[in-house]
Amino acid sequence: MARFTVRSDLCTGCMNCRTVCSLLRSGKHDISASAIRVNLDLFSGKHSHIFCRQCENPECRKACPVNAIYKDLHSGAWKINYDLCTNCGACVEACPFGAMFWHESDKSPFKCDLCGGTPACAEACRFNAIILEET
Repeated sequence: MARFTVRSDLCTGCMNCRTVCSLLRSGKHDISASAIRVNLDLFSGKHSHIFCRQCENPECRKACPVNAIYKDLHSGAWKINYDLCTNCGACVEACPFGAMFWHESDKSPFKCDLCGGTPACAEACRFNAIILEET
């Protein structure tokens, strides 16, 4: 299974990760569509990140009343089957990392799907702060 980690000590706060994610998800620079969030601390330079940890037994999946969250066998990512999803938001509330997001314009939940196995955020990070690892 693949997942990525973020090395906050290497993050410069450039926002390339967030920008490329939003572009791929929405086709435009819409930061609310990004599945990775960066909280900038401009004084210390130590930024924090909110992203899906691709948990082994995720709380979002357990909270889904219709079993719409499933593991993609190719990428290893937990994904949402929008044909089953009722947009109840239980998964968003259940994530202990705050990494399930609610897209206001679509009125639906979303999360990182590892871009099919090759996370664009990791490729966009020129400072090697986002590292894809196999578990």
